[in-house]
Amino acid sequence: MHYLTEKDVEDNLDMKELIDLLQDVFREYGEGRASSSSRERTGRGKIMLNSMPAVSEKLGLAGLKTMMASESGKRSVVVYLFNSKTSELIAVIDGRRLSQIRTGALPAMVTRMLVDKKDPAFALIGSGHQAETQLSGMLAAFDLSDVRVYSSTYENAGKFAEKEGKKHGITIRAVREVKDALDGADIITTVTKSTEPIFSRKDLGDEYHVNLTGSNILSRREVTEDVLSNSDFLVVEHLEQAMKESTEIIELAGNHPKVEMHELKDIMSRPDIYSGKKRTVFKTMGIGLEDVAAGYLVLKNMGLF
Repeated sequence: MHYLTEKDVEDNLDMKELIDLLQDVFREYGEGRASSSSRERTGRGKIMLNSMPAVSEKLGLAGLKTMMASESGKRSVVVYLFNSKTSELIAVIDGRRLSQIRTGALPAMVTRMLVDKKDPAFALIGSGHQAETQLSGMLAAFDLSDVRVYSSTYENAGKFAEKEGKKHGITIRAVREVKDALDGADIITTVTKSTEPIFSRKDLGDEYHVNLTGSNILSRREVTEDVLSNSDFLVVEHLEQAMKESTEIIELAGNHPKVEMHELKDIMSRPDIYSGKKRTVFKTMGIGLEDVAAGYLVLKNMGLF
């Protein structure tokens, strides 16, 4: 059994490679050869243990990610991977960096499927820890030359633009108003802890793709309902989990029952369903299958599996 550190993950988990693998793994999921359960939360007061299990026939792995939050406010994130043929525990992986990278990879994979432009204008709403890999995921999927970032604090947006611009060798424009980020944007990714909608349908153009990535807690919401109800294609990563954890999806289902929600695994081999759609939305909250796939790549690239 191997214990892998954050440095092991950093050195052996390539964003582009993970985006490509996630596309294969979700296609497998849609074919019934992989499974991923919705997040289970067990807790009392400020103590919370989350678990996210998954199995992939293609990868030969079963595993789960667990996240423990204690009364101290500190968190631990661990990914366990088992050989699905022998039941051997192969690895225990520090899951913090792994989670951050795969959180950026999945929206990039979905956006690459739905947006047929090589150089789209990209608006990033949020400038925190998770925003870093949302940007790097999009840079791995597209040739971006027009990148804007908005944060509730302009100073934070400016620091993010300077730091990430230097890291990637690109110009990132920090903006003071969300409307300036959205103006002419082809792709919008929200990665915030907002409890109030940041923008609505009227703030968007005639064509757009929105990734809602920031919330898996019912007290949060990032956009108004009409962003979803007026889309012409809505994708959810895991419908059961969305109906437990996403305020936007729960309220949409209750108020607009005729709006069709497509589960990601069901569209992977069906480009006829989404081809040509101009107003698309993807809601993601993270499932264990993504962590198993990311862990597999680390093991493979280290020559351990």
